[in-house]
Amino acid sequence: MNAVLDRIAMGTSLAAGGWEQIGAWVAAVITLAVLSYAIAPNPVAKTMQFLLVGVAAGYATAQAWNLVLWPRVQLLIQDPASHWLYGVYMVLGLLLLCRGIKPLSVVANVPLAMLFGGGAALALGGALAGTLVPQLEAGMVSLAPRDYGGGVVGWAYALDAALLLLGTIAALAAFQFTVTGQGRLGRAWQKVVDGLGALGRAVIMVAFGVVYAGAMVTFFGLLVSRLSFLAGFISTWIAGGG
Repeated sequence: MNAVLDRIAMGTSLAAGGWEQIGAWVAAVITLAVLSYAIAPNPVAKTMQFLLVGVAAGYATAQAWNLVLWPRVQLLIQDPASHWLYGVYMVLGLLLLCRGIKPLSVVANVPLAMLFGGGAALALGGALAGTLVPQLEAGMVSLAPRDYGGGVVGWAYALDAALLLLGTIAALAAFQFTVTGQGRLGRAWQKVVDGLGALGRAVIMVAFGVVYAGAMVTFFGLLVSRLSFLAGFISTWIAGGG
């Protein structure tokens, strides 16, 4: 009996090892196909892009059905009185499919209007509650060095707070558009606002540069990981005698 179990375990491990080798070969070939785009655009790299989009779409569809739609369908079937709103949502979702049928395309405007209206409201609320208001609250800081312990450290923290406040005001001034004021006071104020707006645009460009640099660091990190995978795969293949 033990001998039989040992043979079954050995066969399972060999099968698992074979599938792991096949997966490694597939990953290596796909990685080389994608990297070939750096030399010149070619049909193989484009095919890999289509494969990526197709797999991502299929995975997203499966996740949406298994984790979002099907559980709510079950709740609606089990207790329609308590979960009738799920039925309304699903009907609105089905109405979106009418967009591809010309005679019924007008019906799809109802869920589209609700979708765009709700999305715009959520985006505006998120921008205010998640970005603008916290940034304004962060700008309301003390500029007195004594509030930070005094001394050189206190002055350093106070200077940092002043720069944060100035950058916030300048970035907001970059989106200020008014007609030039009348009189000396109006023209002087407009020059101040224009100067702050120019500084704010510089601050925004620096922020965009930092975001872009972060994206590039992430990209090169992924590139290094794939190159390391290829180097390890090739070295293992050579060590194993091809």
